[in-house]
Parts: sequence; C-alpha cells; structure tokens
Amino acid sequence: MAAQVQTYVRKVEDALKGYLYDGPLTPLWSLVEQKTNLKRERVALGLLGFVAIYLVLGWANDFICNFIGFIYPAYASVLAVESTPTHDDTEWLIYWIVYASFGFVEYIGYVFFHSLPFYWFGKCVLLLWLMAPGERGGSHILYHRFVRPFVLKHQSVVDKHIQDVKDQINKISSNDTK
Repeated sequence: MAAQVQTYVRKVEDALKGYLYDGPLTPLWSLVEQKTNLKRERVALGLLGFVAIYLVLGWANDFICNFIGFIYPAYASVLAVESTPTHDDTEWLIYWIVYASFGFVEYIGYVFFHSLPFYWFGKCVLLLWLMAPGERGGSHILYHRFVRPFVLKHQSVVDKHIQDVKDQINKISSNDTK
C-alpha cells in the first residue's frame, strides 16, 4: 500500500511541476523553497493535503471550494481575453459554460448534494478537473459529451421561444408609445 501511495504522490508531483516551475507564481514558489528548505512539490502537496482535510472538516468549506473554482479561472479568463490567440478564450469559455451548468444542477439538487459526506471535497476535485487544459480536461469532456449535444438538439425550440419573447417585448413597447 505504501508503494501505491508513493506512486500516486510522484504522479501528482510530476503534474504539479509544470505549474510550479513554469507558471505565473514561479517566483513565489522559489521564495517558499528558499525559506523552507523544502522542495516546492512537497510544499504544494502539503498545502493540497491541508485544503483537502479542511474541505472535509472545516468551517466555510463551501466558500473555500467555490473560491478555488472561481479565482484562478477568472484570472486565466482575463489573461485569455487580453491575449491575441483565441484558443485560450474558447477553452475558458467552455469552462464557464460547464461551471454554470454544474451550478444549475447543484441548485436543483441542493438538498441531495449538500447532504453527501465529503461533498465539498468532491466538488473541489471536480472543479480542479474542469480547469485542466486540453482535450483530457473535464470541461472539454463534459462540454462535448453533454452540454453541446443538448444545446444543439434543442436549439431550434429555444430560438423560437427567444424570438417569441422578443416579439412580445416589441409588441408591449410599441403599445406603450401610442
């Protein structure tokens, strides 16, 4: 069992290396590494462990989970909008579509979801998976498997209802001016 844990720890450390050595917070991680005399991967794993335990047992764990699911994607979305390439814009737009869809499902199933043990930890893991870039990232997978097919299937009906509402608004506004 210890060997399996070590294998998993190494996989997580390898996944973190890109963010810890090439990300926007690299200077901060260098400073942490100097001050603690610990490898930044170990510090990051310790922080992840603390957050995981806190999400299970802590106070305001719902806030922490939703903060994690919002703060980095919001920051990355602003950077994407300000950059010239559009691929990153599309990637973060897909994240926000899936995030909003999950929020809608979560709202409908509030009583059920919030009664589950380890809910906030599980939701946080899901949000981190949704943030993962590329075709293996959660938002890409969920968007292409569920959201996109659903929208395309119902697009004509939704467009008709939107047009009906616009027509009614125009009709009401034209009656008000008479």
